[in-house]
Amino acid sequence: MRTDDLIRALVTDLEPEPQLADGLWSRLGLAGLCCVAVVGGVLGYRADLGAAMVNPLSALRPILALALLAAALREMLHLARPDGRLQGRLGPMRAVAGLAVAAFALALATTPVGAWAGAVRGSTLVACLVSIPVLSIVPVTILLWTLRRSASSRPGWLGAMAGLAGSSMAALAYTLHCTEDSPLFYVTWYGLAILAVTLVASRIGARTLRW
Repeated sequence: MRTDDLIRALVTDLEPEPQLADGLWSRLGLAGLCCVAVVGGVLGYRADLGAAMVNPLSALRPILALALLAAALREMLHLARPDGRLQGRLGPMRAVAGLAVAAFALALATTPVGAWAGAVRGSTLVACLVSIPVLSIVPVTILLWTLRRSASSRPGWLGAMAGLAGSSMAALAYTLHCTEDSPLFYVTWYGLAILAVTLVASRIGARTLRW
């Protein structure tokens, strides 16, 4: 039997996939509630949350995080299959990245040059870089644990998508607390925190999601 035929046979007989998705949604919902509860109980929700959601640049933070979460989950479920590949399936992620870059560029154009450094640095940089990875621990752990039942031929990439999804969920929850409304801040530091978690999860996935 050729390798391609073997992969097709494995895909055809892959019974756990629907069960994987079913278990995933309930656990992911629980992880999301946990993140929101931790933000509210430990960090506190921002006092002007309702008003901030009327500000387009501020409202873009949860939109970007939610869109990235959805795109990462889509890719993750695809990579959980033996024939899962990245080629041609990254359009949604590119769209999210493009929107983030456009928001960053718009903020640069509308912020005085002398204020760029202060807008990028903000006043909660350390809190952001610590909070998002810490909040990511539960969702990323749940995703990696659930994905042990998968049959991926790309365990490193699968782990990366789990990390990207989990850290995007954490970033989404963190927006309930964060008062930094400039894309110069949140595109930079949310992005860096998400990238760090994604890289760590990729290394973990490469070791634990092999089959």
